[in-house]
Amino acid sequence: MEVIKIAFFVLGVFFGENSRIGAEKTTVTINPNKQTITIVQENIFALIANEADSMHVSSELKKVVARNWRKEIETYPSKSCTFYVTDKGDLNAKITLKYPSENVLRDFALDFNKEAKEFSLINIPDWNVETEDGALKGNYWRFSADNSFTFVVTPFKNMPNKFKGAKRNLKPIWEAEKEK
Repeated sequence: MEVIKIAFFVLGVFFGENSRIGAEKTTVTINPNKQTITIVQENIFALIANEADSMHVSSELKKVVARNWRKEIETYPSKSCTFYVTDKGDLNAKITLKYPSENVLRDFALDFNKEAKEFSLINIPDWNVETEDGALKGNYWRFSADNSFTFVVTPFKNMPNKFKGAKRNLKPIWEAEKEK
């Protein structure tokens, strides 16, 4: 497997390098026939323990709001990011990308095996991967490349207590950035 450059559940890595912005739950859908990937991030939050963290998150959020995509994604034929607030007051995001080839999905920890016509995702237990479209074989989730497939990751499900106190809903900061 390639080194994982982009993790689905960390919003900021689509737009910047060292992100402090994550999502409680991320649903990823790959459509190999249309070469699209849709990433829905629910309950976006940031870890803010001090004023420096707050400044870093604010700066990172400016990149996100301005849609300053990281260089790996800039070459994709189309890309969009839409934010919305739920009835519960959570900030969510929907990122849709049209990828140029299966090879670029390595940035998302997805390998493509042309001979087997399947995608594989490394099984990292802390990601808490759930899917009805794939099968866990050894240390990898396997998905048929003939059909769309979806998986859900909830990597912050078992967040250590020392970080829980620094967890902040990102909606107020996002709304403030959006109004500028």
